[in-house]
Amino acid sequence: MEIRSWLQHSKRIARTELVCHFRKHNLYGNKRQIIFSGVLLSCAIVLGLVSYSLGRNLASGHPIPTTRLLIGVSLVFILLLSQGFSLLHTRFEHLELEMLLTTVPVRTAALGLQIFVWTYVAILLALPVFGVAVGTALGLRSPTVASTIIIAIASLATLATTLGVVGRLIAYLIGRHLARGNFYRDFPNLFGWTIVLGIVILFWDTLESVIPLIASLGSLSLSWIIDLALFGAGSEVNIEPRRGLIALGVIVPTILLLEGIATVLIRRIWETEPVTSTGNHSSHTLVGGGRLEQLLGDHVSQPVLTVARERWLMERRAPNGLLYPVFIFLFAIMILLPLFSLIGIPLLLLVVLSFGLGTGIIFGLNPIGNKYRVLPMLFTTVNGRQFVSGLLLATVVVSVPVVTVAVFPISVISSVNFVGMTMLVVVGVALCACTASINIAVGMGVKRREFGPVPALFTEVPAYAEMGWAQFIRLGATFVGVSLVGVPAYLGNLPSVYESAGVIGIPIIAVRLGSLLLTTLIAAVVTKTAYQIAVQRYQDYQME
Repeated sequence: MEIRSWLQHSKRIARTELVCHFRKHNLYGNKRQIIFSGVLLSCAIVLGLVSYSLGRNLASGHPIPTTRLLIGVSLVFILLLSQGFSLLHTRFEHLELEMLLTTVPVRTAALGLQIFVWTYVAILLALPVFGVAVGTALGLRSPTVASTIIIAIASLATLATTLGVVGRLIAYLIGRHLARGNFYRDFPNLFGWTIVLGIVILFWDTLESVIPLIASLGSLSLSWIIDLALFGAGSEVNIEPRRGLIALGVIVPTILLLEGIATVLIRRIWETEPVTSTGNHSSHTLVGGGRLEQLLGDHVSQPVLTVARERWLMERRAPNGLLYPVFIFLFAIMILLPLFSLIGIPLLLLVVLSFGLGTGIIFGLNPIGNKYRVLPMLFTTVNGRQFVSGLLLATVVVSVPVVTVAVFPISVISSVNFVGMTMLVVVGVALCACTASINIAVGMGVKRREFGPVPALFTEVPAYAEMGWAQFIRLGATFVGVSLVGVPAYLGNLPSVYESAGVIGIPIIAVRLGSLLLTTLIAAVVTKTAYQIAVQRYQDYQME
């Protein structure tokens, strides 16, 4: 009876956390539910068709494509592990422990939190997994294989998410015992992929000799999942049923062990750990003399300098803005780099665009959320022009050295002359200011009620951000818009364009530099327009 009551209370906590999570991401409402369900249904259909084709091939006697399946299994495992990590991070910070732990014991709350993670992942995977199971069963003409596929994927997903939960709790616990625990806890999440990529590039020759050994060792266990998934097909496919059963026999106890470890870690964090981590924190004045005043004091008002300095200080203490350039650089490498290479646009322009967008987003994004706690004081002490100018100043001052450092070495390698390099830096800074002004204008149009507290990187203090996917959609629109501003520069530096201009007597250098100048002028016009819109929205902003 006690176990039954324990499970009921845990499920009730999980249900509450699930509702809170869906509300936080604005997934309630007919329109959002239709979009959310439509995406999952589309994935289910696509995966079902692929699985049906795979099942037919296996039924025809083709060998199991083990390598491709292992790559897919590995990617799914990593994604689910990170999902468990992030889900716990999202809800763990917002639990009202003072009320929760007075009604249920720690182990009940801990299990409820883990059930929430498992349930949310199950909701995401239900339709896609159903598509895979039904598609494979139809292709193999074996209904029983659908059940074993569901069992294999469910066990793998539970293992991955539970491992992610344990990893997040360990990182949280370690972070509290380090002087800069929050930094060391979150830095790998932001830049771990760049470190791994750099290691792969620098030590590729060594890794080539090691990877086959690693792959062979990893396949000994991962391939057993494939055997478990296709166990229901019987003699239709060439598998080893014994290995599938062993895999299931290993995964289930491992999940139970990890669940127990997670409960112990949660109990340790909630009952014995201090409320805050240790660390030295210093105060900094935002008003007064400094290098900024020495350089710009005669040309820029003190409120503008104060806004800029405060924005720098905020980003230095908790550099959450660095998350967005990471996504931009990743998008540039994965999507734009092949596109630029295919069309023939110089890759140096891709570097200029990427760093212009990246630095513009850091200081221009989320102007209301960054000032959420002090909005009443902000609107009564700083006017619109001072606020927007301060954010643009913070952006431009940082972008000049960043873009220069990024462009200079590549320009030297590409044999670009000094004038061309200078123009490229000017274009990068102009695109940066353009990105920041658009983000500020768009951000000032978001109502205060749309914001809510979210876990922040590198700090235990929650930040305020807009809930739902609208901010990411607008961010994507900004990225596309600023990219279009650079179209004259792209066209003017295409070999086919400037060589054709040279044939009719127009100097090649004039075409290439002129296109950069035209992009700079367009960026200036867009920046000024967005600046005026941002100032007006600031002055008309309603606190409600």
